[in-house]
Amino acid sequence: MLLLICSTGWLPASPAHAGKGVPAVTMMVTPDTLLVGDRIHCTIQITNPDQDVASVAWGDGVDSLSVRTFEPVSSKHISSSLHSGQSQEKFELELAAFGTGQQLLPPFTVALHDIKGNITKKIVYKPSTMVFVRALTDSTMRDLRPVKPPQKPPIPLLLIMPVILGVFGVAGLVLLLLFMLKRVVRKSAEKVDSGQVAQRKLRKLGSSLSAGMPPHECYEELSNIMRSFLENHYRISALEAVTQEIERDLKKLGIAGFESIMNLLKQADLVKFADSRPDVEESRQSLHKASEVIRSTRYFRPHDQPVEADEPQ
Repeated sequence: MLLLICSTGWLPASPAHAGKGVPAVTMMVTPDTLLVGDRIHCTIQITNPDQDVASVAWGDGVDSLSVRTFEPVSSKHISSSLHSGQSQEKFELELAAFGTGQQLLPPFTVALHDIKGNITKKIVYKPSTMVFVRALTDSTMRDLRPVKPPQKPPIPLLLIMPVILGVFGVAGLVLLLLFMLKRVVRKSAEKVDSGQVAQRKLRKLGSSLSAGMPPHECYEELSNIMRSFLENHYRISALEAVTQEIERDLKKLGIAGFESIMNLLKQADLVKFADSRPDVEESRQSLHKASEVIRSTRYFRPHDQPVEADEPQ
């Protein structure tokens, strides 16, 4: 840990040449103990009995080794006049320390300038202030210390509970929206006229037949169209049922055009399972019959309840 010890007074710097007219120079340095690479704050105060302007230069014609130990980082200059007619200059410097152990601050040169800017006097000062620079690593350390395993931070339940409740709330809202959307789609599907849908599919199938569709494929698609129409229009299970089951359910309803519907379904079964090969003209006639049957039965709406199959005896 970096120990900061601040000086409480100003330390006079020793000039190389003392005599009459020599300005009074004092220095304050903080801290006096620091780690290598850290910075010290050095304040130099110069009181000049004359009205000359003073300037400070580090390492001007002095030991270069001590200068390299302390590297100037920034500086600030403040000038003021005292009541006694003397001038006072204050230099606030920031130095980076790169040596280790007890280090003596490097000498600096104070130059006095007249009104015209000419140097009238140059004095080298050697501070007696020392700072102790500590190395980043203890020199007595020979082995690496064991690495402590990472610790998992405790997660308080009070912080997790709002998140859990929020997740369940969002999930419930999504399920509610899906349920409402399903009901809307179901109601929309019920409003669609199954007869119009079947007629549109028959017209499209007729166009495909004219474009070169094989007749046996036409009969297979015709069977699917009729079964889909019967299931949606009469509420019976026709898409997954065999022809005999459809015949039984339609007999219970007593619908008009029963024989025509069954003839179309049986003809499609013969093409699919008995290798019957009708020609294109027969396929067109079957499409026309299917259209007539759907047109004649589309206005008949059975009860909402689907037809129940007979229980086995």
